[in-house]
Amino acid sequence: MSPGVPRLFCISSALFLAFAAFSLDTHIIPTSELQHRVQMTTLFYAQEPIGAIRARDFLFTERQDASKLARGRDKSGKPWQLVLPAPTHGLWESDRGGARTYYFAGYTGGAGMAPGTWIVALSFDEQARPVPFYLNSYGAYDDKGITDLLDLDPTGPVLLQQDWLETNWAPHTRSGFFITAAYQQRGNYWYRADGRHGSNVFPVFEKRALLPNNLPQRVEFSTAFTNMLSDYGNDPRTGIKARIVGLDDRGIHTEQLGCELQFINVIVEDSRTGREIDADRFSARDPGRPLPEIARRRARVALTGLKRWPDDRKCDATIIWTKVE
Repeated sequence: MSPGVPRLFCISSALFLAFAAFSLDTHIIPTSELQHRVQMTTLFYAQEPIGAIRARDFLFTERQDASKLARGRDKSGKPWQLVLPAPTHGLWESDRGGARTYYFAGYTGGAGMAPGTWIVALSFDEQARPVPFYLNSYGAYDDKGITDLLDLDPTGPVLLQQDWLETNWAPHTRSGFFITAAYQQRGNYWYRADGRHGSNVFPVFEKRALLPNNLPQRVEFSTAFTNMLSDYGNDPRTGIKARIVGLDDRGIHTEQLGCELQFINVIVEDSRTGREIDADRFSARDPGRPLPEIARRRARVALTGLKRWPDDRKCDATIIWTKVE
């Protein structure tokens, strides 16, 4: 969302290995406001293999398959771990009033109109257990931290997130809307923070047809846009309660959800031995380690960050929260 950065419609393999700013040139945020970045301490910013990095709350290492691992203990002494994908390019720490939040970021592998950046913000609850917040976005990061985490007003920092929703409103060409939302951290969790922050009123909608020399055009929010909005807030207390009952070629089958679940970005699993967080993209065809076991147990879950597809029959979940009884 920073100005002056070209949109990435096609990225060569050489650029996959570069630190590109995957932000859109829609000029939503004025240059003067882009200077109000939240100050962060850089713990890691590189693409070479890393050694052991000791943060104040955990040890951060690289595994044999190049995926990344953060490990620590909560106040009761139980271990916890966070597994991150191999393309993890940075780790930063922010400290606000003694409450620390860590930010991990990397490349999604997306091209075309797919978001290029993933971000995991990790905070800690009263028992010192890690609480993840996850976004896919067109946001950017650099050696100083997350460029779209901005301090725009007295309400506190906002993390900006941008979606592309393809509605094909224009005939004979791909067309849709860029939707930019603001999120704020309150306590351990993050919530969508609609309303004015700085010079913008969020969410911001921009109409775009993918034609030569056709730039996004801002449109006024109307109630007709309400069903386009996703809420990536991560509070499991307000999440959608469901049960995962199986996996097959059609998707991840659930009870009580009302749509066919296709992808899950993060799985948070609590047990008597501690908390395990896997932050990767899970599907029925690529379920990873935890998802088949969750389906076998027909486990109850809370889903946060539910995103419905345009036809409303399919959906993705940003995080599922579950317990091993």
